Amino acid sequence: MLRTPFIETLSDLFIRSAQWRGRDELFVDEENHVIGADALDHALRLAQGFAGNGAAQGDVVAYLCRSSARHAVAWFAAPLSGRIACSLHVRETPERLGQALDWLDASILVHDEDLEAQAIAAVAAAGRAIRRISLGARGAADADYGDIVARAKPFDVAANRPKPADIAAIVFSSGTTGKPKGIMHSQKTLLEAAKGGQVVMGPITPDSATLLYMQPSFAAWPIIVLPYVAGKAKVCFGKLFTPTAFLQSCERERITLAPLVPTMWRMVFEAGPENYDLSALTLVSISGEAPAPSDVRRLYDRICKNICCVYLSGEAFTASGVMANTRDLIERNKIGSSGRPVVGGDVRILVPGGSFDDEAAGGETGEIAISGPSLSVGYWKDPALTAEKFRDGWWRSGDLGRLDADNYLWVSGRIDNVINSGGIKVSGEEIEHALLSHPNVAQCAVVGQPDQALGQRIEAYLVARGAPPDVEEISRFLREQRHLAGFKVPKAFHWIDEMPTGPTGKLFRRALRAEGA
Repeated sequence: MLRTPFIETLSDLFIRSAQWRGRDELFVDEENHVIGADALDHALRLAQGFAGNGAAQGDVVAYLCRSSARHAVAWFAAPLSGRIACSLHVRETPERLGQALDWLDASILVHDEDLEAQAIAAVAAAGRAIRRISLGARGAADADYGDIVARAKPFDVAANRPKPADIAAIVFSSGTTGKPKGIMHSQKTLLEAAKGGQVVMGPITPDSATLLYMQPSFAAWPIIVLPYVAGKAKVCFGKLFTPTAFLQSCERERITLAPLVPTMWRMVFEAGPENYDLSALTLVSISGEAPAPSDVRRLYDRICKNICCVYLSGEAFTASGVMANTRDLIERNKIGSSGRPVVGGDVRILVPGGSFDDEAAGGETGEIAISGPSLSVGYWKDPALTAEKFRDGWWRSGDLGRLDADNYLWVSGRIDNVINSGGIKVSGEEIEHALLSHPNVAQCAVVGQPDQALGQRIEAYLVARGAPPDVEEISRFLREQRHLAGFKVPKAFHWIDEMPTGPTGKLFRRALRAEGA
């Protein structure tokens, strides 16, 4: 058995966990079931394949892959051997992918078999020599997963052991508010994230199983996968999220943790979850954006009594996060809050636009700043942004929030989703939460549209449950039942068939702003 003196890197952790998982399934998808022993053996041979295709330690190995068991093995092969893993957005154009590959100085591009044409075009657009490895049939690639696993010798990790400070992964921001950022994580911060997940999502045991529909290019992928690998548990990957496919998979694979963003959970609520056997669930997680109180109540009443409401990000990860459990939400009447910092984490509320030293007064809303052991080490090739956002172990999130008298964090939205209407600043999320409590509103989004008189005009986009109420009725509901001030009530209500979502499944408000512009 391959041993290291003690676990101080993600590389060490993956080796130990895969060994202990042994003959039990570690990574599962609709086509492949990879046991722990094979996951380690394949990852070590792929790491040697990376070396044979010109990727030195410290080089970037890029991935153009959907979530799958083979992708997970290939992803871990990079940090396992001291290389840097970076998953690209599979929906991007070849031109943008080529720019990303060049920016990353990538040595190798690993891709799904059916994305070969896109991978070829991306490498051509990069204008530099990049070797390609296919996860399926080789085709025109330089190598393929099966051939490397069959022929390559295992990489000698003992002689090439990564150091804790080495960069292990670059995670792209979702890019819905501008150019994506390359969030850098070290071997140490990813190890801390894997351990921190035992608090946020735990207890995670070898009998645990989670289901992930998130694509690998988004932070939710490592945020969820790393703690489950650390816990020697099973990770299942779904190809395409639909509420029915999700519920069927939960039933079939006996999923114990189901993590979704609020928009996805709202779709599940409409798909009849009572018709499926969800008895294996021991925890449901809701994160990615601020949930409405009605989301939490429906999770409790219809899905699972044990709820974890978490505030996480690609920069912070799990050991620097904020969480609330069922007792916080239900018994302590904190539904709608994100809870308090996890072990080792910390939160400050800063005056918007101020410095790291400008803390807001108690109870006031400001920019959320985060600290903790899994905090990113900065942004790839962007020292100016790193200096702006990170200082002395703290990171400015760009999210708005406040701490109540019990020090629970209440996230009120993004700084960039504050609507300035007639000189008065209003949080779009506050109005959304009020609308979601209406019995005939299944989903909604509130945005600011350009207005010559007001600067921005508050408008709501809604998906109905049953017959849509008329404007007068829903306006009255917001004023009288939800006690919204008149200036917060939307000036227009648009009933639509479905909400636009980004690749992560989060609500994509920018599409609605463009539609109304």
